[in-house]
Amino acid sequence: MSTFWMKGLALLAMTIDHVGLVFGREGWDLLPFDSSILRAIGRIAFPLFAFCLAQGWHKTHDRKKYFLNITRGAVASQIPFCMAFCAPNRMMGDGNGIQVHWMLSYLLFAMVAVWVYWHFILHEQGDRSLLLVAVAALLPGIQVQVQGFWFLCQNINVLYTFLMAFFCLYALEHRYDGKIKQRIGLCIGGSLLLIAYGLPADYGTGLLGIVLITGFAILPGKIYQALFLVLWSILFYAFFTENIWNILFCSAAAVGIFLYDPTAKSRFRAKKFFYWYYPAHLLILGVFNVGMRYW
Repeated sequence: MSTFWMKGLALLAMTIDHVGLVFGREGWDLLPFDSSILRAIGRIAFPLFAFCLAQGWHKTHDRKKYFLNITRGAVASQIPFCMAFCAPNRMMGDGNGIQVHWMLSYLLFAMVAVWVYWHFILHEQGDRSLLLVAVAALLPGIQVQVQGFWFLCQNINVLYTFLMAFFCLYALEHRYDGKIKQRIGLCIGGSLLLIAYGLPADYGTGLLGIVLITGFAILPGKIYQALFLVLWSILFYAFFTENIWNILFCSAAAVGIFLYDPTAKSRFRAKKFFYWYYPAHLLILGVFNVGMRYW
């Protein structure tokens, strides 16, 4: 199985999951069957995306570009993610006017994020990407409600989980670089960022989503990676959701890991499609929520 087909399978499972969430009993309850099976199928998606990200960390020729592509996706996805998955948006309700709330703590977190990126990634060189990092870091601190509909809320999309995992991998790789003050600064700054963005992000419970990605990148072979996934599935879904179907479908993603062939090439080129499908399908679901509430 090539990376293309693994990502394609993950996208399909993710879409099934999100359709079940918005159209099923947790949302507008429009499906003529129990949507829990769709939600369970969706558990396949995150492990496959996590595995692909870990592979990309090792394979990419330009980690800075890779990081910035994920950052752009996180920024582009935040409003659609809130529109689609902020719980009050999936129910009938009323509201008046426009409300904007700003959590000042994220100003501090954004400053830390920009400093870490500038100091450790750019090596204290100026770059236009600093603005992108600042916007990505500030966006989760803004909450916007228009006529009772949340366009920005406390929910943070899964690409922030990927960004935090990317940062952890960088910190592990460079843990012995530089002077002691730099290493202390990286540890303190990294801890703040993980707390601020890693915990509230999608799959951020206990930072376990970040742990899965990091584990995939560190472990040496497919057998260890597949076993780690099964153990992670039990930990995440048995202790936090107590759902056996979630455990089974999440563990089933290990089959994809076994079938993965790093040398396999696909004749299809859809790199941009994979980056933009996530915010695009969320926007469609979010617009549907708007229509159900007001039209």
